[in-house]
Amino acid sequence: MEKRKILIILNYYVPYISGVTEYARLAAEMLVKEGHDVTVLTSNHANLKSYEKINGVHVYRAKVLFKISKGTVSLQYITLARKLAKQADVVNIHCPMLESGLISLLIPKSKIVTMYHCDVNLPKSIFNNFIVKVMDMMHRICLSRSKIITVTSIDYAEHSRVAAKFKDKLIGVTAPVKEYCSVSVEKNSNKKIIGFCGRIVEEKGIDVLLKAYKIIKKQLPETELQIAGDYKNIAGGSIYPVLKQYIENNNILDVKFLGKIPEEKMPEFFSGLDVFVLPSINSLEAFGMVQVEAMRCGTPVVASDLYGVRTIVQNTGAGLVSKKNDPENLAECIMEVLNNKDKYSRSLEEIEMHYSNKIWSQKYINVLLKG
Repeated sequence: MEKRKILIILNYYVPYISGVTEYARLAAEMLVKEGHDVTVLTSNHANLKSYEKINGVHVYRAKVLFKISKGTVSLQYITLARKLAKQADVVNIHCPMLESGLISLLIPKSKIVTMYHCDVNLPKSIFNNFIVKVMDMMHRICLSRSKIITVTSIDYAEHSRVAAKFKDKLIGVTAPVKEYCSVSVEKNSNKKIIGFCGRIVEEKGIDVLLKAYKIIKKQLPETELQIAGDYKNIAGGSIYPVLKQYIENNNILDVKFLGKIPEEKMPEFFSGLDVFVLPSINSLEAFGMVQVEAMRCGTPVVASDLYGVRTIVQNTGAGLVSKKNDPENLAECIMEVLNNKDKYSRSLEEIEMHYSNKIWSQKYINVLLKG
């Protein structure tokens, strides 16, 4: 395949970790391995180097004027985007992004392939409602100027406030996954382990999981809840103090906050669980590739009935879908899986029939480079 120059634009990139940043990182590094020249433009959200090369990817970071919730505002971001786009064959914009509409107006339509991850949802207030409307408007401009719009699932996109209006451009490409495999872990055979891994933020529904766990503990006393994920370096702030207070107020036993687990230890974490739970409560969670990572290690999943998120369990059969923001139903689903783990576990081969980097990369490269 002919070597191409690809510019990827998104608000955050490594070392910040989220579903969007991991998607972009894995995509960028995969394209480098395929022999392409890849540049990432992102915001300098933590006094990092303005330029560096990471695993073969050129990374430029624009100065941030100020932040609005998780978003950043940067004039340099727009000027750098215009400059770098002139040198690129393909410009891959990742939304949500406040500047996406303005940036798209400065780039020829023929170059733009947008990855639309999710709609923006913020806690209700006059200011936040205004921000959401502005973001939606910017995203509509960007999508209208994109020759193709990729999404992790058509299920999510067809129910999106924004993406659903561009059905003729939508292509489902799933998402890259970290190819973990099951490892041997010493376990207490009498204790069932429930696990979560992700950013410790409101939209992940960890408070709902704690309420469900409180119910479970009464019926299955020999259980433990392990919560893994960063709660210190979180854009928009973490809800860790609120969760700790709830645990103390309700005297809930056997809850462990593990913090950010090193990459090489993740297979051990997933393999040690009896069930993995993704209790997200709104459309900021559009896919949840962490579910696949748990399934690859032989661990069944309980996931919220959210557009996009639910499709992984539905396609693989490796778990159950629970009603969103419903502690009682979540508790029922978790206990059903704990009591019948073999029924819901799937082999690595079965999972890879639906989700693998080979499947994703073939779709993604084909769309990105061939249009």
